[in-house]
Amino acid sequence: MATKLEAIWKECTEDYPSAVTESWWTNIVGKYSEESRKFHNLQHLEDKMTHFEFVRNVLKNPKAMALAIIFNYYEYDPKSVDCEARNIAMFDKFAEDAEIPNESTLHQEVVSLLQANATHSTDEHKTGGMFGSDDHHYFLDIDMTPLGGEPEDYALYSSKIQQEYGPMPANQYRTFRLRVLETFLQIPNIFATKEFREKFEGQARLNIAREVDSLKA
Repeated sequence: MATKLEAIWKECTEDYPSAVTESWWTNIVGKYSEESRKFHNLQHLEDKMTHFEFVRNVLKNPKAMALAIIFNYYEYDPKSVDCEARNIAMFDKFAEDAEIPNESTLHQEVVSLLQANATHSTDEHKTGGMFGSDDHHYFLDIDMTPLGGEPEDYALYSSKIQQEYGPMPANQYRTFRLRVLETFLQIPNIFATKEFREKFEGQARLNIAREVDSLKA
């Protein structure tokens, strides 16, 4: 049975040569199935597509959003500083193979979304009571949804994230993780859009505060 992820991939790429899209689908499955991917794997992509479908009717370019979600962690090394650039390069390669022009709206909007991943921050995150409704706000919010999971799901998520850092010394990881989590608690909004803020903001702050306390103990 085809997964939701595979169905969305086929929907997004139905206008392109099947040999190209099938080959790239094999590459995508292979990348997201790598042994090192304890969290950023196919199941995570499947979960993100559930959130994508929750808001796809309000998106300006759902096709660009779906492709950006799929390529967002195509290359993934949590200790690397150039993953965003590498993932843009991989999307460029797919676009070249599928004959999607660089100047097309689709190509430009996918690249713009992938570039937004580098900061994970907008004015709507930094200003209390302000909401965002552009596609890049939804793109960033979908990526943040694990923070707002039920406590047991969040605990599993945080454990898997630590595993992805491999042999990093515990004290070094603790310092790094605290810096990231405390940044979330310091900004007015973890989620930019009304839909995701109402659904996940409160639980995300409880989860993060609990992990911060645990790391400091």
